[in-house]
Amino acid sequence: MVFYRTYRPKLISQLDKTDVRERIGSLLQSKSVPHAFLFSGPRGTGKTSTARIVAKALNCEHVDKKVTTRVATTIEPCNKCSNCLAIINGTHMDVIEIDAASNRGIDEIRELRDKIALSPSMGKKKIYIIDEVHMLTREAFNALLKTLEEPPVHVTFILATTEPHKLPGTIISRCVQITFSKATDQELKRSLNRVIAGEKVEISDKALSLIVKSADGSFRDAVKILEQAVSENRLSDADISLLIGLTGNIDLIEIVLHRDIKRALSSIEEQYQNGTDFSLYIQSLLEGLHEQLLENPENTEVKKLIKYLMRAYSETKTTSIPQLPLELAVIEYCSN
Repeated sequence: MVFYRTYRPKLISQLDKTDVRERIGSLLQSKSVPHAFLFSGPRGTGKTSTARIVAKALNCEHVDKKVTTRVATTIEPCNKCSNCLAIINGTHMDVIEIDAASNRGIDEIRELRDKIALSPSMGKKKIYIIDEVHMLTREAFNALLKTLEEPPVHVTFILATTEPHKLPGTIISRCVQITFSKATDQELKRSLNRVIAGEKVEISDKALSLIVKSADGSFRDAVKILEQAVSENRLSDADISLLIGLTGNIDLIEIVLHRDIKRALSSIEEQYQNGTDFSLYIQSLLEGLHEQLLENPENTEVKKLIKYLMRAYSETKTTSIPQLPLELAVIEYCSN
């Protein structure tokens, strides 16, 4: 993920989500900046990148005012002062990032509460970025709530989550919530074009559109696909189609629906040998089946196959053998 780290937005004006860019710009320019933000939305939509930009804007020694949105003049970090550079490098003592999936207990939140009263040591503000905040225990949420109710003036919280419905209403009510919806095709292209320009990549509009379609609204996934294509020098339209698993999708669906296990497994093995990303491949299979379902909602077999493939898609994220979940799904469907 070198490209994603290198070309992730560093300014508010570079944020690719239009609505997020405008809201963040307005909030940071307001007379009373919120003491707690809640960033919610699917993975790969820019929550962490935005949190770090906010941290820089609140601590920058040379904030620069520029017109960057249609609704407000916003404050941009300079990305050159000692505070900005420390945040970019992940070494700023006052910007603390906590992964709630690994630090979800009350002891960790109590430790946080004990330290927030201390004044910032480097910057103007102490920023606590708590990722996957929905993973905290009930006791930890209760402890965090007390801190959110009466935070010191030098502290700003940025909570991030992919599952906001799991957060207590009392926590949500203490935050200014910003929703990161899946990126539009135009927003994904804006993000990819930043990488393309930086790396001087030559790629057709068609190939770019194929990448965008496969990314399913995720900036991270879109850049990941492009990086793989560049690293393997597979940038033609045909190469991109093969890389994201579009080649042979309809054939495999038809083979499986006819319950030809041997041919289906052979087709999957061919995809594996071609270096297909099976998460993207199964996603494209599901898109094809979805189209068939919309054309014929009463097609029971398509409904069954969709359920098998949805499970396989979920399992690809944890398996050490990338093609195995799809193989098992095909075998179970064809044998049933």
